[in-house]
Amino acid sequence: MLNMMRLDWLGMRAYRSRIVIAVATALGWGILLNTRMIIPFLVWGMFEAALYCFDAEEKGKLNQLYLTLPISRGTLISARYALSIILQLIGVVFGVIFTSIASRIMYGRTIMLMHTFIPDAVSMALIICASLLFCAFLGLIIYPILHRFGYANAKMLGYALPMYGSIILFAVFINLASHVEAVGAFVNSAFEWFHGNSILVSAIILGVTALFLVVSYALSLRMYAKRDF
Repeated sequence: MLNMMRLDWLGMRAYRSRIVIAVATALGWGILLNTRMIIPFLVWGMFEAALYCFDAEEKGKLNQLYLTLPISRGTLISARYALSIILQLIGVVFGVIFTSIASRIMYGRTIMLMHTFIPDAVSMALIICASLLFCAFLGLIIYPILHRFGYANAKMLGYALPMYGSIILFAVFINLASHVEAVGAFVNSAFEWFHGNSILVSAIILGVTALFLVVSYALSLRMYAKRDF
């Protein structure tokens, strides 16, 4: 599986600059709006970066190469999920670092919104868990579709719509929470409850995340077996 991950990573060479763009974007939105957004945007960006292997596979016709190698389709799919998880965890590590630094610098300042986030351990843990859950949910939709139809045939339905549609919905939600008092009050009260029950909430979130990953993996195996190359 490690060799398969290495092949995917090498195939994504032309797309690695987009990882830098993902980092810059996460920092930009975090500084402009709220530093607690850095981790979700960065984890989302790393999740997206892992999807570039599908595009690289088709452009370089690597799928034909993979099928000639002594590896099973299950190994190929496992490598893709493992690579995605590793990139997301890298996003978590750097997200924690960037959030801690940016929050100290920006606290009390206003660019678009007043920065009041203090990155305590409980809040950071909840944000990390929620970010991983969000990406696992996207993976439940995206990975089976792309494994079944390929990137070229399912670029809109299996990639663009869930990835960028989720960002639009997230932006709308942030705007509502910032400008509609009732929504903002609900979000704050919910976050306070989550903060007070952090162990229970984190355990539930991680359990659902694991469930999404297992279901997504099983569906991908089934879909990839039906794919006609």
